[in-house]
Amino acid sequence: MSETLLTHINRDGLHHIDVAPSFETDDSFSVSLANHGAPIHVHLHLDDNLSDVASLSAGNHYIEANSTEAVPITVHDGPARGKLKVVTGYGAETAYVDVDIAEIDPEKDSIPVDESLSKPRQKPVQSDTDASELARNIPLIVLGIMALVLVLGVGVLVDWVLALFGAITVLVGIGVAGYFLVR
Repeated sequence: MSETLLTHINRDGLHHIDVAPSFETDDSFSVSLANHGAPIHVHLHLDDNLSDVASLSAGNHYIEANSTEAVPITVHDGPARGKLKVVTGYGAETAYVDVDIAEIDPEKDSIPVDESLSKPRQKPVQSDTDASELARNIPLIVLGIMALVLVLGVGVLVDWVLALFGAITVLVGIGVAGYFLVR
């Protein structure tokens, strides 16, 4: 069904209205007021049947010379049948359009949901993240190796028993840090 009701104003003379005699829709639509001549005032009015299920943004419109204005009509409910009145020149010319608003399809604006969305997603493989974690912690690993070398160097100069105790302490510290890095 159409979404725009084309209305030509001043095409065949001052205040002349050229519009389709009927219009069908099942959703909100707009009235396109195309002025083919001098500036003009146009009044739009929904009869009682249509105003129960639809609304106009404004009734009176000033249309510049040789320009077009789209007037939205919001449909809230349906179905309904009624008349849209189009008036120019403060009543000099009047035209009526039979408007038929069909039942609004509730599934038209719905979004289909795939059943796979209800199932939990599997966790991604952590190999890439483990590699990036390792690369980010390289300075910590280098610092641990340097501490181990320093303890062994001091042990050679001072006493092997003290160096062995220091090396074991550093190795335990590196093991604990490594455990927390890969966890």
